[in-house]
Amino acid sequence: MEFPTIKFAYFALLVLTVSWALKQNRTIQKVFLLGASYFFAWKFKPEFLAVLVLSSLANWYLGKTLVRLKGNTRQKPVLVFGILLNLGVLGFFKYYGFFIDNLGSFLTWLDLEVHLPILEVIAPFGISFFTFQSMSYLVDTYWDKAVQPASILDYLLFIAFFPQYGAGPICSSRDLLPQLAAPAPKHIPDLSQAVGMIATGLLKKMVFATYLASHLTTDAFLSPQNFTTAELVLAVYAYTAQVYLDFSGYTDIARGVSLLFGFKIPENFNYPYRATDIGDFWRRWHMTFSRWLRFYIYFPLGGSKCSRARCYFNLMVTFVACGIWHGPTWGFVIWGTLHGVALTAYKAALDLRRDLGIKSEGPYPWWWLALGCFSTVSFCAFARVFFKASDLTTAMDYYSGLIAGTIYGEHFDLGVLFVTLLTFFLNFYGRPFFDAFVDWHEKLPHVARPFAWAGILALLFTLKPFGMAATIYFNF
Repeated sequence: MEFPTIKFAYFALLVLTVSWALKQNRTIQKVFLLGASYFFAWKFKPEFLAVLVLSSLANWYLGKTLVRLKGNTRQKPVLVFGILLNLGVLGFFKYYGFFIDNLGSFLTWLDLEVHLPILEVIAPFGISFFTFQSMSYLVDTYWDKAVQPASILDYLLFIAFFPQYGAGPICSSRDLLPQLAAPAPKHIPDLSQAVGMIATGLLKKMVFATYLASHLTTDAFLSPQNFTTAELVLAVYAYTAQVYLDFSGYTDIARGVSLLFGFKIPENFNYPYRATDIGDFWRRWHMTFSRWLRFYIYFPLGGSKCSRARCYFNLMVTFVACGIWHGPTWGFVIWGTLHGVALTAYKAALDLRRDLGIKSEGPYPWWWLALGCFSTVSFCAFARVFFKASDLTTAMDYYSGLIAGTIYGEHFDLGVLFVTLLTFFLNFYGRPFFDAFVDWHEKLPHVARPFAWAGILALLFTLKPFGMAATIYFNF
């Protein structure tokens, strides 16, 4: 049940109506929301719901055990068991096939005939996101930094709340559990903001991202040998625009829908393509995941409070893990490694400037910022060839096409060029447009608002290209 569909609109409207009707009894309201969230998971596949429920119950019990064992030497083994259990479940569903395939290839290379068990394993919808959210709760509980759920109901809803569990944002216990424990708000906290987020997300996802996917990027990365260098260059930038439009659009919708239910979930994107260096990019891109990597991998490894060599090693490990998290392919591993190398080089450059007594603070001239922005976006775009290509052979074919030097081609779409440039433009100047929309909606008479919503939806469905590109991050 994808967000930008009529089915989801009916589902969300029904759940929203009943939820607000139950606001006088917070417990019953939360029971209903949990049931709706489980129904949402079940609609993807009944087995997915079973994994979600069993994982949630196991992590709730482990969290309660960690609280009970506070100050006891047995607390750490329980945490380690919990992390290994979560990683084991995630590894089985996401990486079993990858492991078996590569182990089989290695054994064949050694001339060993070993029959390995082949299973058709399908990763449950959202497993990476709700598993990482569960692990952060366990670690925060061990560190005595977690907000403890008021009841098992609050914890189950914290993990399964349907607008965000499938593809984030990744919420910490501090983000959502206090809101679940509080009384239901009397009305939607900020209706105009919610409508603005949903409308923006639908425009990004339904119209712009789908246009890029259907007019160039899907075919270009599937068969790069059929495209010219100019077309492949355009497709690289178009795909990096598409990823942003698709994922930030999903996040906008998730945040907007959550706000309609009275819950504020964290921001996940802060105009990442205006970043002037790779460090700035990762502070703006998929921010809840970036924070997860920083708090639960980079800092425990020692972060930057160690020798420089160890700090660089920590960065590499963190971003190799980032690549592996995205999926069971060598392309993702290479993509994560490239970002680890880039961040290590960035950190080394900062260290060198510090050694030479060169101040790193601005202000910088506009041309320097423009150069930094262009080089950062370009690095992210060209590294994403490994992210998008189905295998390493296709990725190498794509890179070969990029240096072939061919210009003319029938696939060069001016519409794709326009949407790509518009995406980058909105990363710099999009906020005033959003604020203007919110102000306009706020000034509308209440009786006119439903007509405005209907008009916006009609316009979006009129502009929407045929079909709908699948949400990219649902694969992770």
